[in-house]
Amino acid sequence: MNEVEMVRRERVGFGGVLLAFLTGALAGTVATMLLTPRSGPQTRRKIAEMAETGKDKVNRVPVAMREARNAAVTAFADAMKEPS
Repeated sequence: MNEVEMVRRERVGFGGVLLAFLTGALAGTVATMLLTPRSGPQTRRKIAEMAETGKDKVNRVPVAMREARNAAVTAFADAMKEPS
């Protein structure tokens, strides 16, 4: 396996782990909502609230990842400028 294939696998690996984490979180949330004793309207309201909260959090992920990447690039560039 050459370096390009290894890099591709690592990217897929991270994406797979992230997808598995998000899927597990969603499955746990759904199971909790379905098994919690509440009336139909209360359950639907709670699911709608949780969906909105989840949507907001998911929308913040790309921004946070971009900021983290920029900070890492800046830190690396600064470290490369410093004399040993």
